Amino acid sequence: MFRALEYQERVLTALEVYLDRLTVEKMAADEVAELLAERPKLKLSVPDFSEATWEGLRGEGKLPVSRSAIPYSPRRDGMGNSVPNTVLKVPTGGGKTYIAIDALARIFGKYFNQNTGFVLWIVPNEAIYTQTLKALKDRQHHYRQALDRAAAGKVLILEKNDVLNVRDVEANLCVMLLMLQSANRETKDTLKIFRDRGDVHGFTPAEGDQQAHAEALARTPNLDAYEDMFPMVKDSLGNALRIIRPVVVMDEGHRAISPLAVETLYGFNPSFVLELTATPKDVLAKGGKNPVAARPANVLVEVTGKELDREGMIKMPLNLDARQGVDWKATLNTALERLKSLAAAAVALRAETQRYIRPIMLVQVERTGKDQREGGHIHADDVRDWLMTVGLADEEIAIKTAEQNDLKQPEKQELMSPKNRVRVIITKQALQEGWDCPFAYVLCALAASSNKSAMTQLVGRILRQPDAMKTGVAALDEGYVVSHHAKTGDVVTAIKEGLERDGLGDLVLAVGGDDETGGEDGIPKRIERRATFQKTKIYLPKVLLVDKTGARDLDYETDILSMIDWRKFDPKTIADKIPENARAAQNQLQRIELVDKGDERIVSEIVAGGDEGFSFDAVHAVHAVRAISDLVPNPFVGREIVERLLARLKKRGFAAEKIGVLGGLIVEQLRLGLDKERNKRAEVLFKGEVEAGNIQFRLRADGNNWVMPDAMSRVVAKKERQLVGEDGGSLERSLFSPIYENDFNNDERDVAVYLDGDKALKWWHRNVARTQYGIQGWQREKIYPDFIFAVQSGSGPDRLLVLETKGDHLDNPDTAYKDKVLSLMTENFAWDSTASAGTLELIKDGETVECSLVLMSEVKAKLPGMIKSK
Repeated sequence: MFRALEYQERVLTALEVYLDRLTVEKMAADEVAELLAERPKLKLSVPDFSEATWEGLRGEGKLPVSRSAIPYSPRRDGMGNSVPNTVLKVPTGGGKTYIAIDALARIFGKYFNQNTGFVLWIVPNEAIYTQTLKALKDRQHHYRQALDRAAAGKVLILEKNDVLNVRDVEANLCVMLLMLQSANRETKDTLKIFRDRGDVHGFTPAEGDQQAHAEALARTPNLDAYEDMFPMVKDSLGNALRIIRPVVVMDEGHRAISPLAVETLYGFNPSFVLELTATPKDVLAKGGKNPVAARPANVLVEVTGKELDREGMIKMPLNLDARQGVDWKATLNTALERLKSLAAAAVALRAETQRYIRPIMLVQVERTGKDQREGGHIHADDVRDWLMTVGLADEEIAIKTAEQNDLKQPEKQELMSPKNRVRVIITKQALQEGWDCPFAYVLCALAASSNKSAMTQLVGRILRQPDAMKTGVAALDEGYVVSHHAKTGDVVTAIKEGLERDGLGDLVLAVGGDDETGGEDGIPKRIERRATFQKTKIYLPKVLLVDKTGARDLDYETDILSMIDWRKFDPKTIADKIPENARAAQNQLQRIELVDKGDERIVSEIVAGGDEGFSFDAVHAVHAVRAISDLVPNPFVGREIVERLLARLKKRGFAAEKIGVLGGLIVEQLRLGLDKERNKRAEVLFKGEVEAGNIQFRLRADGNNWVMPDAMSRVVAKKERQLVGEDGGSLERSLFSPIYENDFNNDERDVAVYLDGDKALKWWHRNVARTQYGIQGWQREKIYPDFIFAVQSGSGPDRLLVLETKGDHLDNPDTAYKDKVLSLMTENFAWDSTASAGTLELIKDGETVECSLVLMSEVKAKLPGMIKSK
């Protein structure tokens, strides 16, 4: 039989104390109500038994200390009756579902004194809905067995579209699952739950019994009814719930705090509302056109993260390895090595104890979707391709995004099954809530710097301990976060916030009046050029490869990377940079733990780690070759480079055992060295081809140019502000109109306003990265300049200027690279009059194109000179 843990027993005991007092106060209130019914002239009012219960517990010191000063928040149903409402604060991974089921047994037994009735179980999303429904329908699951014990085996699990009969409700404990979106309605006529349907039986009077319908409306005034000839109550699920007066279980109760959600929930006329959440939310009063009354959460009991840790429910501490380099594949390789070491520990554990664990890694990426792969961002498909390159099979990888859900494939659904092979799940933020797999051990946050909020929430997905029980193996009782190109302090802060959001830190109450899922929807809008420029043809040169067959866009993989000759490359310099004491230097980890230390419950410290190295045998040499295959495409040449590297390390005195321990570091340093060498060789190759005329940057008469679009599409949010000038007036020289503030960062806004105020400009345009104009250089990612603008040069031809703005660090490798590429393109811009018959589109008019990079601190000093007529 499933055993309640110590903190779960504490929660349920607190609930029992609450129910005992609630029963007494309810009886007293009922007696007053009966007396008033008999003697209505008495100047008495029926006391709010729910509030009286709460204040009684407060007076006895039985409420959480942190909530002692927070007033009780009354709840009223659709008829104005008091509704008992209580919130149980239980952290993520604390067994909220089990607590809810055991709480139901006590609510029906102690408060209602019966074992039949109706429970409306509301969940926030499809993932939680599916998990809960599956568990409750499985008679072998301890959740269902607990329900069966409470109802003497008479349990009926329902969904909103199932047939509902009054006799089933009278004879069983019925539990109906409903998603928050289904319960949270805008109008009565748009939701099926409030529509007449033919499979809701016995709750409303017969169709022609006018008197009975009138009496039903008198008993329950908030029923939906037809008002044609005489009132007739609708046979809808919504009305059946109002008549039944269900007990409501609200999972993730903090998500139902908006006025609409509260009104809808209590409009079902619940007889009791039990909320479970890791992060209760207090809604405070606010003014404005639509004032919201103060509505704090009625928190009865709080469970701390320390209690979960003591019971072995969570993986703790968390170990953070914050990688500062720019090579995301090296970061991913580090995380993969961690996963492999955990897998080895899991195999050993199973051999000794028969306990099965298959460690899984979550990889957070920057981009997903078919149209988002270009532009230098880390895409889900890029990660999948690299993982398969280094040896993982397709069956071991799953992508879970808004566009693609591999976890729905039959062979990948049951993640806890030994037959399942999934070892890596790639996502952007689709696992933030409602996803539950205790086998998740490693979070590789490749988007830690660009999407900290998603990483913060993903931390919670690696917290649950398999079987809610420690293994006794340190590696398998802890969690791991490997972050890419983000400051350690920022990542530590984000992880702490993630733990706090999951109820594992000091509770910080969020204040707001809207449901988290709310927000103003944007509307698609077509943004066109200003009338002055609607007929203007604007062309920009592309970087082209020109040969005997004609001209085509330069392709980095085909025309640059594949042309680099690595056959005689000597990795001696790379090998010599690996220090003999590398292990101690490279294994500094942040360990984030739950402690009682003053006001802090979550602290972090730097500790010396212990990488689980691997032997650099033939198998792992193959892994190393695969790990550099994006830099050295030829595997035979890659193998030669790896062997030369190992030979140099051995010559320096590195024993085989030490090389094995430093295996991950060796691959990382090899990639860093090859990346630098690749860029150096690619630059020489590129410039040589430019000088030879094979790579060109020209406006071509054959039409092989980039064409400025006539219009752009954009989703515009309600009340979104347009960009204005320094005087508050509208901008006049932007190529497209209107333009919005949200399309610019602060620096870019300053540049846009400055350009718009210069009378020498004909027009300016904020270039849209990754979808509009890009310049291909000798590195993989294109350069997407920030601004394009046209200057009238006296009576001569126009000048088109392409401007990239950067921060004030010229020594930044990315800034230096872009500066060199843009300068090279400007020096080599030319017109090309070659055109096949019938394709002539441009007339050579002397127009020039100039590309520049300007640091933000120099914008106002350099832009005037760039714009000045020549």
